[in-house]
Amino acid sequence: MIKHYFKIAFRNILHDKTYSTINLLGLSVAIACCFLLIFWIKFEISFDAFNPKADRIYKVLQVEKRTTGLHKSDLIRPGIAHQLKDAFPEIEAAAVVHHEKLPFSYEDQEGILVDYVNTTADYLDLFPYEFTEGSRESVLQSQGSIMTEEVARKFFGNESAIGKKVSFAGSLICTVMGVVKMPPNTHLKFDILSFDRSIGYGINYVLIKDNVRFSEKQLRRLANFLSTTRETDHKLTFLPLRDTHLHSPQEIAGDSNWQTFGDLKQIYLFSFAALLILLIAIINYINTSTARAITRMKEVGIRKVTGSTQRQLILRFLSEAFLISFASVLLALVAAKLFFPEFSMIMGNQTRFVFDPNTIVIALSVCLVITLLSGGYAAFYLSSFDPSTVLRGGMQPGSKEGLRKILITLQFFLAIGILICTSFIYKQIHFMFNADTGVDKKNIIVLDTSLWYQVESFIKVIKQENPNIIDATIAYGAPYNVEYGYSGVSWEGSPDAVKEVEFAQAFCDYHYAHTFGLKMLEGEFIQPGWGWWQNTDDKSYNIVVNEAFTRLMGMNNPVGTTVKYDWGIEGKIIGVVKDFNFKPLKEPITPLIICYNPEACNKVYIKTTGKNPKETLEYILKKYKEMFAADRPDLNRPIMYHTVEDDFNAMYKNELRTAKMLTVFSIISLCLSIMGIFGMVSFMIEKRTKEIAIRKINGAETKDVIVLFIKDFARLIGIASAVAIPVSFVILYNWIQTYAYRTTLSWWIFAGVAVLVFLITSGLIAIQVLLTTRQNPVESLRSE
Repeated sequence: MIKHYFKIAFRNILHDKTYSTINLLGLSVAIACCFLLIFWIKFEISFDAFNPKADRIYKVLQVEKRTTGLHKSDLIRPGIAHQLKDAFPEIEAAAVVHHEKLPFSYEDQEGILVDYVNTTADYLDLFPYEFTEGSRESVLQSQGSIMTEEVARKFFGNESAIGKKVSFAGSLICTVMGVVKMPPNTHLKFDILSFDRSIGYGINYVLIKDNVRFSEKQLRRLANFLSTTRETDHKLTFLPLRDTHLHSPQEIAGDSNWQTFGDLKQIYLFSFAALLILLIAIINYINTSTARAITRMKEVGIRKVTGSTQRQLILRFLSEAFLISFASVLLALVAAKLFFPEFSMIMGNQTRFVFDPNTIVIALSVCLVITLLSGGYAAFYLSSFDPSTVLRGGMQPGSKEGLRKILITLQFFLAIGILICTSFIYKQIHFMFNADTGVDKKNIIVLDTSLWYQVESFIKVIKQENPNIIDATIAYGAPYNVEYGYSGVSWEGSPDAVKEVEFAQAFCDYHYAHTFGLKMLEGEFIQPGWGWWQNTDDKSYNIVVNEAFTRLMGMNNPVGTTVKYDWGIEGKIIGVVKDFNFKPLKEPITPLIICYNPEACNKVYIKTTGKNPKETLEYILKKYKEMFAADRPDLNRPIMYHTVEDDFNAMYKNELRTAKMLTVFSIISLCLSIMGIFGMVSFMIEKRTKEIAIRKINGAETKDVIVLFIKDFARLIGIASAVAIPVSFVILYNWIQTYAYRTTLSWWIFAGVAVLVFLITSGLIAIQVLLTTRQNPVESLRSE
């Protein structure tokens, strides 16, 4: 019986090729989108799940009260993990992790820039790894280092890494005693791992003993533990390891360049968008199925008269829906497999698309759900016809015309809404990349280095020898993304609350203002010839502040005022710089301190004219290598460089990723809506062929027929737009408030998207009507 159902279903699918193709293609595309997101979401929520102790491991965070709210940090000075372990017997193990990006070299090979992590012995008790060479015991016994497989291949090729030594600057030497596989779904990554019990500053983790539950009193002791080690009102909080990837505070996730963090909001957003696309495809199926019911009314009537029950008819029509759904799922899996590498690149993860048992279960589940959602309504509707009424020709499916119009309107609503939201996201991104932030960002090359004091001679040489180089500066960070910040700053007469204000600090040299086009309002900028902070020269502590700092001070001219840091250093204000956006445009301009500290700087920013960019870059790299090799022959460092454009892409990677994905979703949703409209228009034209022929015989022109059909859809688009525009406005208004500096919600984009959808729909209708009206009306009437 089941075989018979599927045979008849297969014949019906082949009979209605146009509508079957629309349903099959639409569902395949929508399901492929869902599959891609399902596998991405599975990967995102799987972070650190491979660790058998994950539910007992916590990252220690420091909570500081600031005027902007509670500020959380995972870098605690000094590291307190072991102090916690000594004070609380419930803690089984503790580890401190300190990260640096350093160039290591092997023998005479050119150095490789790696993520070097220094940690304590308990680390491997908290984070187990699969060893491909060596073992945990051999590493701990020898106090050797661990290297990942990927980096071991870069250093040693196919040779064994055990016992080989790699070094940084000829002084930091690591003997490799273990090689491990680095899981792609862990937030804590490294290339080389070494052990040192004396680490004091870094990220702290603790492992709680099994089946331990802390009392309220113990939790308070844990929270206030910092005050027992030093004079502070900062608190501690503990973040579960499994929550680190998706639930870390933004101030931690935004500043880290070696830990891997996800974005929970994007998971929700993309999942919602994929479900909307699936809904559009299901609406297409329901519309075409119910619309085609007129051609199958007699079939249903005859089957009921010959003894078929409603249950049998429902199974028959569901089997047809299942065939389409099953074929769609298979095509979707193939498409997802083909596009998964590009999708993973956009999403920025390293997961793989694997056809495992879980994939099969997901595929079958999706197939069944789609069958019930898309075919269920049509099956119950078709099987409900009264046979006597149908066979007399007294029943028409017009009773469902209202439902079809509602579903088509819903399609237009979704397509218009997604297009509007995507347009404004791109508008905001364009605004961020082109806004006047008070910083000149054009034609700047960034060299990752640690030249410190040697950089001055390098800058002098390249400026003199190459006319395409305007200036260059060394800094800890660029003025469009100052990362370093703290509180505890005060001055004479300042209220106590000032110490809770967050201050950003930029470390740089005296070329900084000219290189980035910063404007001085009062006083002077950092001057040549100053020594480092630890020198006795008072000028070394002089600082430049921005306008936001002076507003906080309440002084019109703060030059000459002494600023105190809570760790004892004092610096005199020598100048005021005009406010500029030193953080991404999501954040407002806050008080900023600029000072000279060469040993905190690790990047050289080189401003060029933009002429002959390839030759200029080659010259810079060549000269850098020449001077560096002559100055520091003990350090075989690779040359790492990028551009300010790369920095901006990294700063706004979430926005760019959202824009790319919503663009894809917008195009897909629009195409699916057009496919649905094509099917409905084809059905309407087929049903009204006689009417069109009679109108032509009576003198109607083709344009009149086109307008007749467009009117029906124009009303639906108008209703959909009237709902989609205010809903989109509310969503976008709330989204754009998350940016301190934002674009405007231009009315013309709202109207333009609605007009665009109307024009596309009208063009589609016009083409189909033109093809129909070109037929001889007499032949149309004869065929009717």
